[in-house]
Amino acid sequence: MTKMKLIFPVFILLFWGCEKKIDVDLNETNPVIVIEGTLSDNPNMARVKISNTTSYFSTEPAEMFAGATVKIADEEGRQFELAENNGEYKNDSIIPNANSQYTLSVTIGENIYESVSKMHRTVFIDSMGMVLNEDYSVLQKGYNVYLYFHDPPGENNYYRLKMFLNGEEEDAPEDFIVFDDNNTNGKFVELRIRRKIYEIGDTVKYELQTLDKAAYEYFSAVSELIDENSAVSASPANPNPNFSNGALGYFSAYSCDEKTIVIQSKIKSLK
Repeated sequence: MTKMKLIFPVFILLFWGCEKKIDVDLNETNPVIVIEGTLSDNPNMARVKISNTTSYFSTEPAEMFAGATVKIADEEGRQFELAENNGEYKNDSIIPNANSQYTLSVTIGENIYESVSKMHRTVFIDSMGMVLNEDYSVLQKGYNVYLYFHDPPGENNYYRLKMFLNGEEEDAPEDFIVFDDNNTNGKFVELRIRRKIYEIGDTVKYELQTLDKAAYEYFSAVSELIDENSAVSASPANPNPNFSNGALGYFSAYSCDEKTIVIQSKIKSLK
């Protein structure tokens, strides 16, 4: 996972660790239903995975559930069913709206599991830039990438950053990055991940997700576990869930923006 070090007022360096301690129940013994659900506005897509697991730190593949009824409802009561495809439930026809609340409902047999998530307005990436890393404590030489964005004033904002290198998501434990705007509310933010070293010719894409508080707290708990154990389980089930009826996991309705930069020897920034 990743920790933020803040250099006043708005410069963020991402290293290791996490800035917030959250107590979690690891629930190591009893098999439980795990639901991992997302609703995105860019692109418009809903994805839900349902599995059964016994331990967050299990290295065995999760057992996927087939035959569930999965629906997402908006504030006006309109329901959208997700179709199963290779163990994943999908719907790409939902067009979510900012500042709207969505309810994910999963029915397995006679049991119904529900979670609510609010999609906040998109925080757009202003630009990306790059700089030669001249930190001689870093063995690998290359370039760092910067991300610039304006944090909306007067409200609490929560973020998750996903990184892609040459078309592939970077999903190592240390690439799990979540942060809030406690020290940057309403400011122009410059985000630099110093440990990420890129070479000339690399294509780097950053995706900035804006989360609601419940999803942020769940992902923060995941970050704590990654930091303590340096591993990601097949199904991140044990941090405190936001589902009813005893199901573990999360539902996150998030807005997002993305930008891409190609590492070049003389380029300073990309608008």
